[in-house]
Amino acid sequence: MVVSSRQLEKAQVKSSKTIKLGVVANEFFDLSIGRMGGFGWATRQVAKCFQDESLGVEVVFLSREAMEIPDPEETLIHGCRLIPRHPNFLEYCRRIWAENFDLLLSIDYRPNYSPLFRILLQTPIIVWVRDPRTPEDVAKIATIRIPGEEDIKPQGLWTPDCTSLGKVFQTSQWLGRPVLFGTPASFLREKVLGTYGVKNAEVALLPNIIDIEPGEITKSEKPTVVFLARLDPYKRPWLFVELAKHFPDVEFIFLGKAHFEGKGAWKPEGLPENVRLMGHIVGEEKIRLLSSAWMLVNTSIHEGLAVSFQESLKCETPILSSVDPEGVVSRFGVYVGRWDGSGMEGMPKFIDGLTRLLEDHELRTRLGKEGREWVSKTHNKSRFLEVFQELCTKAGVNYGRDEG
Repeated sequence: MVVSSRQLEKAQVKSSKTIKLGVVANEFFDLSIGRMGGFGWATRQVAKCFQDESLGVEVVFLSREAMEIPDPEETLIHGCRLIPRHPNFLEYCRRIWAENFDLLLSIDYRPNYSPLFRILLQTPIIVWVRDPRTPEDVAKIATIRIPGEEDIKPQGLWTPDCTSLGKVFQTSQWLGRPVLFGTPASFLREKVLGTYGVKNAEVALLPNIIDIEPGEITKSEKPTVVFLARLDPYKRPWLFVELAKHFPDVEFIFLGKAHFEGKGAWKPEGLPENVRLMGHIVGEEKIRLLSSAWMLVNTSIHEGLAVSFQESLKCETPILSSVDPEGVVSRFGVYVGRWDGSGMEGMPKFIDGLTRLLEDHELRTRLGKEGREWVSKTHNKSRFLEVFQELCTKAGVNYGRDEG
């Protein structure tokens, strides 16, 4: 790959182990400014990782969605400055240029990222591929319907066309600007072409930073299962409720809240007595609930490598799910098979899978411990930093290396 003279000059003058990293996203895992999804979780983990000043990375968040922010000059999210979009494009450009970024970390890719990539034509980019959706994935997601509302298209199913990244990639090659790719799961590599229109991309395994430490695990005396996700149609939470009706002696706990309201949103009404709505839970309380649960139930129609899977397994809680990314569910739980649409036709398989895990204590224990071992070894801060440094080297960014 051709490296421009400007990039070589920057590499020569930049101090070792000191870089400014712009993290590009549309959400930042903060209810005060928007959604609480997986992309936002990734921004938060990067911020937490580099709060260690010895690592020499200054993180600045770059929002590509319009946000109501009281004072953009003073706003800190997870300890990092947040630069929002600006109605005056020239003023926005000036502010971005003044930051003198060494590297951009793109949390997946959305079409509204591309103006920023054009503003910073010489700045290397790492695209952290998290939830790429091919045309086949988009078609599958579009089949979702809320039971009893089959004539209404649910909210939150739309997926933007992300193939414009292919043009960004091609233009960057002409300019000598490195655009690199990383992903937390190897199976996502094969989705890069269909999702982004990027041919022959090399995709490194850039792991998630699963940093929760549950300590010694104690499961609840009463059988308890948890649902850890937004309560939106995309996740099909009605299947969790339907499952609860078949197991009145089991406690079913929703951990999460809805992003959408009104027509086409799911409303948690008429819930069985054994279903609890806990809302968005974080910190020690979240770890306690995951650790005490007998299993995690996931009813989504589509997932990347779900962070909820990894957090649950870190808490030695096996998984029952209708998706099996990277074979994680087959290895550390029970995969009930693919069920499109409302998913209600798959309820017998959900019932069988839940029954199996409830009745087999030794199986649950073994799967939980094996899952925790896998997450601890493969998705941690040290592994993330190791691969991040390798990507920086490929991008011509002098981070983590001695000068000279």
